[in-house]
Amino acid sequence: MKVTLDRVRHVARTRFGIRTLRPEQVEALKAVFAGRDTMAVLPTGYGKSLIYQVPAVLSDRPTLVISPLIALMQDQQRGLRARGIPVVRLDSTLRAAERRENLARICKGGPLVILTTPETLESTVARPALLQARPRLLCVDEAHCISEWGHDFRPSYLRIDVERKSLNIPQVLALTATATPRVRRDIAARLGMNTPVEIVAPPHRANLKLSAEIVPGAYKITRAGELLRRLRRPGIVYCSTKVAVDEIYGALIKARIPCARYHGGMTNDERTRTLRMYMKSGRRKVMVATSAFGMGVDKPDIRYIMHFQVPASMEQYAQEAGRAGRDGRPSHCILLFDPSDLKIQEFLQNKSRPSPAQLTRVGKALAAWAEQGEPVEPKALALSAGVPMTTVRSLCTQLELGGLIRKERGHGYVSTVEPQALRDGVKDLAGRFEIERRQDVRRLRAITEYVETEDCRSVFIRRWFGEEDPPRCGNCDRCEEHGWRRPSSRRRTRRRGPRRRRRRRS
Repeated sequence: MKVTLDRVRHVARTRFGIRTLRPEQVEALKAVFAGRDTMAVLPTGYGKSLIYQVPAVLSDRPTLVISPLIALMQDQQRGLRARGIPVVRLDSTLRAAERRENLARICKGGPLVILTTPETLESTVARPALLQARPRLLCVDEAHCISEWGHDFRPSYLRIDVERKSLNIPQVLALTATATPRVRRDIAARLGMNTPVEIVAPPHRANLKLSAEIVPGAYKITRAGELLRRLRRPGIVYCSTKVAVDEIYGALIKARIPCARYHGGMTNDERTRTLRMYMKSGRRKVMVATSAFGMGVDKPDIRYIMHFQVPASMEQYAQEAGRAGRDGRPSHCILLFDPSDLKIQEFLQNKSRPSPAQLTRVGKALAAWAEQGEPVEPKALALSAGVPMTTVRSLCTQLELGGLIRKERGHGYVSTVEPQALRDGVKDLAGRFEIERRQDVRRLRAITEYVETEDCRSVFIRRWFGEEDPPRCGNCDRCEEHGWRRPSSRRRTRRRGPRRRRRRRS
């Protein structure tokens, strides 16, 4: 699809109201229009969505967009409709009539954005319409989820490449705000990307003031209250558990600090009402939430992000902290650290990821069925292995990608190798699981290193994401302690300002 840069800029300006494209956006758009598989790792607020939206407007075939959350898809759909961009959504919340209508529109093809989930991509209902529409581009939004979620409770993420190839979609675009070199390699491999063009911007924004404090657990709520009384709202306080969310929410209510809460223990209606209330312009509340809140939240005036408990990784921290200050104004990113919080994350990680022992039990059960020459349904496999159904599906996806079993639609799983080869393959996969467990430990340890570092916090984060020699930010708590100023280029910019004003007045 040959499109000039002037044409791209014209569409960005007239259809999306974007007058100036960032250099990273231009580079990514050039790669997409050149037909290259593309990965764009750009901080929150850099306009990643435009990288698939402009090609969707200029293409003669649909663009298929995979999103992790239905709420995120709904927001994207509303935004595209408001700009007159043809868009449909396919997910489990649609009523039968709306689903039929959307499938009929997909069958017509042409310029169209199709928003869906990785699970819907696997459905037999959507497949005929997608095959007929022949999408030109597959875009995976929040692509880090492939690496973070594909191994545990979203196994459909690991099958995206399988489904893409079966639908004959020629090109892939992966978008995310944060990804280390290891995660970028994982994304490219999982999506079957062909020598992708990688556009990576540093995960640093000059308006964010990073700070961290070591606070014993008994004093943590008191310290959080002291900070929250001083900080300008709106803000978000992140917790690792629902119990902590409810505890802090109750304390803020007693202190008469305007607040709301959001976690997985609430009903869908409660979460939807809370989200809509918080997102309204001018609302200055504190949102106390688990990590379930935030992905796709496009509220530009969030003045602070406080982590009351440690996140699971620097990747998660950068994602969540980056939701502050999207309007470019000064904002705070505060981490309150208690070493005992690490145990909470260790428990959550062990709970979410399949264990080698579970894999071994599933492998033995699959080998037994293979010896009988019969397929096995997921439910029967879960019962015979004594492993939860969601874990069985995740493990079987891994075994399927390894070429050891095959999923036959409507018939369950069948082995594609001899029983002994299946057992050997399971043993090899268990070894990889142990490597992934060690990587989880390393990522969690990095949080402690971030808190304890004496260097610039922005430098620490940028090095974690692969930048070799980043400059000090001159703005974080460590830079202030050591008297490190902002880079000299910014000081020169400020000195030029008054001279320009004098010339205009003359």
